[in-house]
Amino acid sequence: MTQKICSYIKTLKILFLSIFLVSCSIGTHFKTTEVRSFKGVVIPELSKEPILIENISKNLITNESRRAPLNLPLSLLNYEPTSYKVGNGDVLFIYVYGETERLSASLARGAAINPVFQKKVRDDGTIFYPNAGVIDVKGKSIEEIRLILTDRLSNVLNNPQVDVSVSEFNSQRIVVSGNFNTTGTIPITLNPVTLNEVIANANPFGSNGTFSNGDLTSLKLSRDGVTYDIDFEYLSRNSLIQNYIYLKDKDAIYLPDNSLTQVHVLGEANAPTSITLRRKNISLSHALATSQGLNQSTSRGKEVYIFRPKDFEGKPRIFKSNISSPTGYLLASEFLLQAEDIVFIGTAGVTSWSRFISQLLPFTNFINSAEDTDLITN
Repeated sequence: MTQKICSYIKTLKILFLSIFLVSCSIGTHFKTTEVRSFKGVVIPELSKEPILIENISKNLITNESRRAPLNLPLSLLNYEPTSYKVGNGDVLFIYVYGETERLSASLARGAAINPVFQKKVRDDGTIFYPNAGVIDVKGKSIEEIRLILTDRLSNVLNNPQVDVSVSEFNSQRIVVSGNFNTTGTIPITLNPVTLNEVIANANPFGSNGTFSNGDLTSLKLSRDGVTYDIDFEYLSRNSLIQNYIYLKDKDAIYLPDNSLTQVHVLGEANAPTSITLRRKNISLSHALATSQGLNQSTSRGKEVYIFRPKDFEGKPRIFKSNISSPTGYLLASEFLLQAEDIVFIGTAGVTSWSRFISQLLPFTNFINSAEDTDLITN
């Protein structure tokens, strides 16, 4: 077990024992004390300041929703595609007709004219065309190249008619990687492509009736040295903005896996479990229902805690919910959990603390091992 895992486990032990042991006396006698009788817990490994235990209320839920970042990549809308610019490796299809077709057997300044040529743009950005010489085409549009060829060929042909197109697009590409069904590179062509089109063609939704392992709530788009974290799942349900984000050369799209996008329900639930998130958030009531609710024999509905390793500002938070009342149930349906939240359902009577620790350790081991692996691979 790594030093990091041991430290994390120790921290969580201190956290939950600090919360719950205040209601217990030494030995087998217990004295019930409401959590509101103290301000919070001091955990130096997580925070220099005491971590307050916040009772879940309507005001807290409203404030949290206002603080949540919208995560809309508005800056990506600044890019507007222009006409395609030819680059190294592109293959141009050049066709000269009109005079050339009628005089294909004739000589022009001592050389026969071939009306059809395919020319690959060389590493220096140039092509060679008979009777037109070496032409610098890199960074030029199709129309600009056509006009240059027309001008050069006017020296040997009477009113040359020139057509230029790109038969192979090789110079500009988008990279698609991660947990898509289809990964690889996508060429930039004459037709601008949007983020929505690329994601749809790469198919992040699984196949053969299976769920994808991709985390669409945290799609990564890297551009010009900046990586944007995009909640594509949210945009797909609530916006059309993804249809107006045009991609350009060297953009990279990465779909991470969802191994860390889980909420863990521990303690006195009927079926403690880890829930893989398909959206950015799920409600506390959803998590409790997925774990088949509170164990009526061993749980204490007033003692439901949510440990959040990092909030929007990177700070640890602890929330307390009272599920023993109808109001608590209603608030639980509105309180949103996020990835890596740990929900712990407190114990009633003399349920053993070792039971809690034995449930907690496998989950903390899993979280830290996954984080270590992520650090190594990246």
